[in-house]
Amino acid sequence: MDNADFQIEFTYQNIPYLGIVKPLERNGEVWYAVNLESENQERWVEIVARPSTSALEDWDFQCGDGEGAAEYYDKQLLQEVGEAIERYMITASDADRVQK
Repeated sequence: MDNADFQIEFTYQNIPYLGIVKPLERNGEVWYAVNLESENQERWVEIVARPSTSALEDWDFQCGDGEGAAEYYDKQLLQEVGEAIERYMITASDADRVQK
């Protein structure tokens, strides 16, 4: 697993967001610690995300204290975070293949 931090960017409800993501390993699973800030600095989000094991959701999100992040943050915003992580991972994987 590559433990290098990476950056994600996306726009949600016409507000640009920028985040720093750090891959983590917890109990043999890959999680991502995300620190996200809106461009207008009105929203700051600190969560941990992992690909979901459920067929109903793409991602599971938690706050730092282990509570479900969907109780505190807009669920669609959280899904945008997950999609941005996926885009980065696909791009990084494609770049690795090109270098080999």
